[in-house]
Amino acid sequence: MLKALLFALFSTAALLAVLLLFAIDDSPLPSLNQGLTREDIQRAKQLLHVRPEERSQLKTVYLDQKDLNIAVSYLLDHFVENTTQVHFGQDRIDCQIAVFVPESLLGHYLDFSFSVRQVNDTIRLKSFKVGEISIPDPAANLVIPALVRYTPLNDYWQVLAQYVKDVRIGPQTLEISYLGSIVDAAKQLVIRKHAEYPNLHLYQQQINEIVGRHDPNWRLSLIDLLQPLFAVAYQNTPEADAIQENRAIIIAVASYIYKRDLRRYLPLGLVYSKEYPVFAYKRVDIPQHFIASALLAAVDSSLLVEKMGVDKELGDARQGSGFSFIDLSADMAGSRFGRMAIASQTQARLLQKLMAETKDYSAIVPDVQDLPEHMDEADFKQRFENVGSKRYKEIIAEIDKRLDTLPLYQPQ
Repeated sequence: MLKALLFALFSTAALLAVLLLFAIDDSPLPSLNQGLTREDIQRAKQLLHVRPEERSQLKTVYLDQKDLNIAVSYLLDHFVENTTQVHFGQDRIDCQIAVFVPESLLGHYLDFSFSVRQVNDTIRLKSFKVGEISIPDPAANLVIPALVRYTPLNDYWQVLAQYVKDVRIGPQTLEISYLGSIVDAAKQLVIRKHAEYPNLHLYQQQINEIVGRHDPNWRLSLIDLLQPLFAVAYQNTPEADAIQENRAIIIAVASYIYKRDLRRYLPLGLVYSKEYPVFAYKRVDIPQHFIASALLAAVDSSLLVEKMGVDKELGDARQGSGFSFIDLSADMAGSRFGRMAIASQTQARLLQKLMAETKDYSAIVPDVQDLPEHMDEADFKQRFENVGSKRYKEIIAEIDKRLDTLPLYQPQ
């Protein structure tokens, strides 16, 4: 019996090792993308917009290849770092997705490739592969939906199953018909997820005490809110709860900085005794961009984008204050902070320790006030052409370099 058990264990381990060898690669199958642009986010908002009178109506949206790439990448970004390419074929949609995994001798990417085809009134998976491992079509169409039901994607799957009424794959478009009330259902999904943080109200109450003691003759700093909350989490919560607590802290701070906007979507139930603007480098926009991007990186809250205006990370070159690399830097810093907050329980606990000892916001957001801002559309095009130009990428590389110099974001 013991020999049989040992044989089974070693055989299973050997099989998993072989599967990983063929599944993980050192280069992604699809080419690396540069992330969503301002235009991408604006397009996504247009596609998702439902007017109040349409909530009870059946709506139809037509997604071309670019729209579909934006949608898939945008959804997956809230679960795992990835790069995605979607192509329309003659009667199918071909998908290539590379998920970033911890780097090892085997590689840094887990590749998925498959086709989605219309078979009468149903959608079927074809040619599903994980790395070099091919999964037979019948097995893929049974196993993949079953796996979804046991992942965080299940809640979204249930909403889609209830409100999406028809899906049609055309030559160059994906046609989706859905009930406009899906927007309300999705908002309730966000609210339920945030109810998973039992200590959220405690962090909100702590913020209330902080602002109640604050001297109005001084600016309220971003670190004045973050540091005490992380210190309490580090002292009073176990490592096993570190990710959950970090998310609760980020939600709490965002609920103060974004006050009315965020309260429409989260069951916060707290009226702050005093409401001061929050500053970093004598600016209120930097904390706003930082905490919004941290929230979107750390919490499954993609539906908050539309109301919070997080597309400001690429500025507004057509109206308002214009394109700002300073705002973009704050977004990039916030995204790093949010990803670190949930990377693993160990990493989340380390962030709590480091933040408990941090005394200045310059430890989380670098000084980038020398970077260009207030550029209207014509000025931006004259100086940088577009977001793919060499000059633009040089500025992004400089921002990354400044972030890399901060001890908080260096490998520990």
